[in-house]
Amino acid sequence: MAQIYTPLNSDLCQIRRLTLQPAISLNDTLHGNLDVVSLESSPEYEALSYVWGSTTPAKTINLDGLLISITPNLDNALRNLRLPNLPRILWVDALCINQDDLDERASQVALMRRVYTEATTVLIWLGSESDGSDDAMRSIERFDKGYWKTYDFQTQFMEILFRPWFTRIWTVQEFVMGKHSVVDGRMKNPLFGCGGVWVEWLSFITAWAHFSDDTNIMEEKYKKAYHDAVAKTFEPEWIRLAHSKPMGTEPTSLEGVITGLRSAFGEDFLENLPYSSVKDLDEEIQLNPHVWRARYITMRHSQYDSIEAKAFWRRMELTKRVPITYHGFLMHSRGTLRIRKEPLTLETVLKGTMNLRSTDPRDKIYGILGLLSEEARAAIPIDYHKEPEWTFVPTMTYIIHHEPKGLALLGLLWRTRQFKTPLPSWVPDFTISADYNDEHNPVFLRGGCANYGWDWPEDTNATVSQDRIILSAHMINFGRVTHIISFIDGDRNYYISRFKEIESLLTIHAALSEPLWRTLVGIRNTDQGLIAPYPRTFETLMGRIPEQNGDAQKMFQDAILPIVRGRKFFITDRGFAGVATPMIRDGDMISNIIGMGRPAVLRDIDPEEIGMERRVDGGRLYHRITGFAYVGCHDRDGFESLVKENVGDRDRHCCVDKELEECFII
Repeated sequence: MAQIYTPLNSDLCQIRRLTLQPAISLNDTLHGNLDVVSLESSPEYEALSYVWGSTTPAKTINLDGLLISITPNLDNALRNLRLPNLPRILWVDALCINQDDLDERASQVALMRRVYTEATTVLIWLGSESDGSDDAMRSIERFDKGYWKTYDFQTQFMEILFRPWFTRIWTVQEFVMGKHSVVDGRMKNPLFGCGGVWVEWLSFITAWAHFSDDTNIMEEKYKKAYHDAVAKTFEPEWIRLAHSKPMGTEPTSLEGVITGLRSAFGEDFLENLPYSSVKDLDEEIQLNPHVWRARYITMRHSQYDSIEAKAFWRRMELTKRVPITYHGFLMHSRGTLRIRKEPLTLETVLKGTMNLRSTDPRDKIYGILGLLSEEARAAIPIDYHKEPEWTFVPTMTYIIHHEPKGLALLGLLWRTRQFKTPLPSWVPDFTISADYNDEHNPVFLRGGCANYGWDWPEDTNATVSQDRIILSAHMINFGRVTHIISFIDGDRNYYISRFKEIESLLTIHAALSEPLWRTLVGIRNTDQGLIAPYPRTFETLMGRIPEQNGDAQKMFQDAILPIVRGRKFFITDRGFAGVATPMIRDGDMISNIIGMGRPAVLRDIDPEEIGMERRVDGGRLYHRITGFAYVGCHDRDGFESLVKENVGDRDRHCCVDKELEECFII
């Protein structure tokens, strides 16, 4: 490769361009040449946005007289872009960047925003023609909204949207940073290409928005076909299989499947199915990550082989993934679409792209830098020599110092770790998806202390030490854990026995805690109309009131079981109780750290154990975050507001009767 690439001068903002030579036949050998230009001279080129894809079977291009290996997807893209009579000047990352030179990769990634912003056209290659995709693309080109409502378009466009381009981290900024220009009254930049058809970006995005609208899912006559196809999954054998899988574990739960069906087809979708175990599920189940996991087991099941049913689950996946991809970038103004060009906060972009993928873990951060402000880009150095986790440290440091709400990302992206890595515990793993976070659970997403909003003083923002090791923050201390009750898998009677054991402990050690039913359900809403049935239902579940209509079983299955299974109930020495992630143990501290959004489980740590004794203040107590918790608090006379100088005059209460404490987290 050294024979092809000469060094680039980053001070001059140099890039390479690929001149793709013409050919009459699609099957002719690819030929191209590289030249070096400076972005300062406003060179002309078109930038290709695509995914590398599989490396096999290997393809080649004759580049400056040498055969260079390229991926099949790039080979297809170049063949479809090649002109019959004229050369075409392109920027293609796989060929225009020396991928073997880590320093060059870093310097070119730093220019990526300019590369796509200053390109005459951004060419978005979605892949080769397949399953009628050309028909769908031509209907988009014609702006044929009538065809968009048909079953054929639904299945064809679904196939397009399910392609890898929509799953990759880099493609977001490549699309957003394009000029989105109008030429002769046409939206010529960017262009979406699939097979042999290229369409204007506005037409494609409009069709995309139309497809994502539930009211346009499909013609009415096809809804029954989907209904019948998906209903096949509820054969008794499949129901037994679903029930045999603990809720919240891989691969699925019946709850998730029902949630997905109701989300797509409405609350009455299952009314005619004959299985009481299906019909009796609570109609108020909220959309949760289990529904996306459900697709895998249903797709594998031998009775689930309907094309329409498989298409349904693909659509379910898309309704989750595709709109999130460009959340915050597509804006509506007086009925027209435009692209947001203003820099977004780092926290916002990370949340909007956390489900996207990158081959190199570092690119989960580097791949979004072009969407950020100049200040944020400068704070995160690009270095492919360092291990991926050390890319996350400056990222989280910037968020903590510049985006006060960003500390909540740690809770969203938390993954249980054994601390074999030197990564500080206040730095999340940005490579994980929120959908598959092993602590992902409705109660832990809501977090916090039941029924309480928090008002914090303005001078209590968290800070990170200069060496980026220690997070200094303020917290509400709920005390240290003195009692733990584990919930392992079991039947209803097993859980009821554990609940009775907890009630006995609460009477002695946590008299100020909220009622057990509320802690178990995790309700924060104080609307009495919504929560009024729960106390009596819980009493029925515990056997203290006769059961009549099955509400207790539904409460147990739908509201309590997903929260407690695989987790631990705790009581602290300050009289607070709650549910925590599995790594909690006696002596851990439960605290609500300002800005984190939900209580954290902190464990004391000796800096000597991790080789940091010379880098810390020996008089301080240091902690590591080992998980998160829900703390149940009951509003009664024993709880006081924080002192006036802490929260001001607002009518907001806290369930801890002392001032904020400072904490130091490694």
